[in-house]
Amino acid sequence: YFFNNRLAFNADFFMSKTRDLLTLKTFDNPIGGINNYWTNGGALKNTGFELGLSGKPITGKRWMMEIGATMAHYKNKVTQLPNGNYTTSVYGDNNILTAVGHPVGLFYGYKTAGVLTTDAEAKSAGLNGSNYLYMVDAAGNRKNFTAGDMHFVDFNKDGMISEADKTIIGDPNPDVYGNVFAKVSYNRLTLDLGLTYSLGGDVYNYQRSVLNSGSTLYNQQVAETGRWRYEGQQAELPKLAYGDPLGNNRFSDRWIEDGSYLRLKTVTLTYQVPIPTTWSWLQGLSVWAEARNLATWTKYLGSDPEFSVGNSVLCQGIDAGLLAQGRSFLFGVKINL
Repeated sequence: YFFNNRLAFNADFFMSKTRDLLTLKTFDNPIGGINNYWTNGGALKNTGFELGLSGKPITGKRWMMEIGATMAHYKNKVTQLPNGNYTTSVYGDNNILTAVGHPVGLFYGYKTAGVLTTDAEAKSAGLNGSNYLYMVDAAGNRKNFTAGDMHFVDFNKDGMISEADKTIIGDPNPDVYGNVFAKVSYNRLTLDLGLTYSLGGDVYNYQRSVLNSGSTLYNQQVAETGRWRYEGQQAELPKLAYGDPLGNNRFSDRWIEDGSYLRLKTVTLTYQVPIPTTWSWLQGLSVWAEARNLATWTKYLGSDPEFSVGNSVLCQGIDAGLLAQGRSFLFGVKINL
């Protein structure tokens, strides 16, 4: 605290190491139909900090103002896995990566370079710039990517889009997060504002991957009107293809979005009712009104950037279309006897 308690600052730092994490291993020679067993073979390291700053620029007899903010950051890193790196399927095909030296729950999939606008462009994207990019389906058939298909990045330069081309495409852990608050009082009237924010966390918009797939008979979003339809067209969405034979809608950075947001979480107005001095049985009386989730500022295309599809650390940053947090309005009376 500084300047007669008109300015306050706090800083916290933490570091923890967790050993003997439960991990699932596989028997080399299964016995009695049991293929897997649990072992305490994992290790994890967490570090982070939280900073807080608040001040009272006005402290008069009638007017009082207090403002402040917090900023926090954390980082986790897997330091040991008994069977090496592995992937988990959560609303996707082996799309969540757990790897030594990386945070838990990274998004793991394909990178894209836009939509192939012409057949000539599709052909030049292949091996040595003279063959079509292609994939091999479950039946072993070769399928060429042509105009209107997604241009997936061929990282190993073999001309074929396969599991070998998957890479880290997003991190659901935010860079920083925290809150901002303000309190203004005039005589018996007090206004409190509370905002929350998160910056830098990626979101897998699974709901959009269904509503913008162009490959099923489900209703689609209006954005599908901008799909590729003719040779040479510059488009953000690939052509319609029932059943998605080329896997244009596979788990890729098409569905990874910036989940940063600023939300006006609470607004509270309180009035302290004057009490006659003869009412010794009543210590205080106030009436208040509160509004929650009034506004959210974000570039995220889903319904709500602040969510969790599950309690597991592997489920963070995945939007499966849960209901958004709604606005609510509350009124009350507080009586102190």
